[in-house]
Amino acid sequence: MFVFVSGPVRGGKSAWAEGFAFSLARQGNTPLVYLATARVTDAEMKERVLRHQAAREGKGFATLERKTGVAGAIPLLPVRSTVLLECLGTLLANEMFEESGAKRGGCRIAEKIYEDLALLRERTSNLLVVSNDIFSDGSIYNEATENYRQALGALHVTLAREADLAVECAFIPLSYK
Repeated sequence: MFVFVSGPVRGGKSAWAEGFAFSLARQGNTPLVYLATARVTDAEMKERVLRHQAAREGKGFATLERKTGVAGAIPLLPVRSTVLLECLGTLLANEMFEESGAKRGGCRIAEKIYEDLALLRERTSNLLVVSNDIFSDGSIYNEATENYRQALGALHVTLAREADLAVECAFIPLSYK
């Protein structure tokens, strides 16, 4: 099964995806792998990573870290595993804005990421891809950021179209008055 999960930052995507991945792995008796794409560059990111690790604790996830080139994780994956990749937006940023500071074209990078995800889909029983929705603020950005947004948007459209299940996790507004 291929599942695409999107939504706003801190909108419940990770918790939902982790729970669903756990259920799929248990149903299919498959190994459970968390494919982490985050680069820890500051204290805030370190805190986020630690929070995510704590949330997965005791659920049976093996963690693989791939900042770029996620197809490179394939030889390390147990055959027919359930893989949760988090986060597509982070992966794209890592690929587009290398540590060296070089900026690369978004469309070509998005195509390469799509090809890597297709290879992961072939190798796994279940692949869940989590990504942030960054398209609702209406702001105007510089060229590099806009290229990133367009590449991520193209990936979202393609993955949502091809997914067996596409899920949007968002806050539920509550009215008290």
